[in-house]
Amino acid sequence: MISAHPETNSENIFSEKELKLRIESEFDRTGGIFRLAPCWVGRPAFLAPGRRMKLLKEYISHDVAVTERWLASTMSADNGQSNSGCPMDHGLSYLVVGDVRIQLREALAVCGELLLGPNKQWDVLAKLFDYQGRLPHHLHPCDCHVRKGRRGKPESYYFPVELNASLGRMPQTTVGIAAGVSDRKVLEVLGDYFKRDNCLGDFAERLNLSLGTGWYMPPCTLHGPGGLVTYELQVASGVGCMPESRLDDRAIPPNLLDRDLPVTVAQNGEDAVFEYILEMVNCSFSGNRADFRKEYFRPAVSIREEDNCRQDYIIYRCGRASVEEARDLYSAKHTTIPGKRSWRLSERGAFGTLVLGGHGILQVPGKAAVKVESPSLFLDRTEMSGDEVFVAAAAAERLNVECHSVEGLSLYQHFASETNEDSAKIPIPVSC
Repeated sequence: MISAHPETNSENIFSEKELKLRIESEFDRTGGIFRLAPCWVGRPAFLAPGRRMKLLKEYISHDVAVTERWLASTMSADNGQSNSGCPMDHGLSYLVVGDVRIQLREALAVCGELLLGPNKQWDVLAKLFDYQGRLPHHLHPCDCHVRKGRRGKPESYYFPVELNASLGRMPQTTVGIAAGVSDRKVLEVLGDYFKRDNCLGDFAERLNLSLGTGWYMPPCTLHGPGGLVTYELQVASGVGCMPESRLDDRAIPPNLLDRDLPVTVAQNGEDAVFEYILEMVNCSFSGNRADFRKEYFRPAVSIREEDNCRQDYIIYRCGRASVEEARDLYSAKHTTIPGKRSWRLSERGAFGTLVLGGHGILQVPGKAAVKVESPSLFLDRTEMSGDEVFVAAAAAERLNVECHSVEGLSLYQHFASETNEDSAKIPIPVSC
């Protein structure tokens, strides 16, 4: 049995057959364009929200505040010891079909081929995150260093102009380990974790962040993302390791140190965990001691421009720049259409999209149009808007986009793996 959104439709319970009929009916009505309800995600109180994502009431519970918005998400958000203050469906996106909301994860389970096409999967997580300052210096294990049964986590960032009128307290990211810092020193600093502020971020390089650009962050790379509102794409995994003990004089919950590692403090002791983290720092897949700007800086790359309409790759090349090509783990495009203009898109696969400017419609020829708009404010977490949709593969092939506002329409499109193979090969601009 399938349940609808627990806060708004708790009385609705559907069989798999009923759910499939509702999705197919909406697919037939719009040609495959589905509205998505906003999915707000809270994080523990040691991370202060930046308050730039247009949400007025941000607190989920006493110690959990909304700092992220997940987009077209089929993943649950895990806050460790703070999970008790979060809703049961925390992190899961919902399709809006008439007056019913249906989990995207469950929709894909029963209508995956209809929505994605044959032999495709939705293996990506897109999100916005918004913090006042930088995050703790942490890393995400690769497939070789993560606990059995879990998946390693590369990720990519882009800094949208539309949400960053304020640059936050620290528009810099700490990354890796600075040149000249020995393994012995790293191990010594890690060993201070349970004793004092180990100041791990002080031993990192610092990257200045520029609006309209981004970075690829390889797995096993230490990083503390800076205080810009960030549009992030990652593989569908929630693994992490936070070996910085304090940030802004707040303690990092120790359960975030080893929960996704094959060695733990409880079973193997502190020294074994710190030595394992050093092994990850020195992993050949990481970017800890690389020329980070040269290898992983990702400026926007124009791929199509007609009549002042423009489409750029903003997330692409999930790998080193010095390697001829990378794997197509995920990709993202930014499509901008001037006021009172229209444009035809033809994409290779399904995508989620978020509107960060203007209003207009998305329409499959001969089907009902779906209105989209960038809202000015969400009064609370239950308020609906028209800024997020999921576009099925069939609709993506022939999609008319019309901007009805004076302001241009700004669409951020996120794609799963093996959708845009050219994004893994596209040259990075030489000037960067």
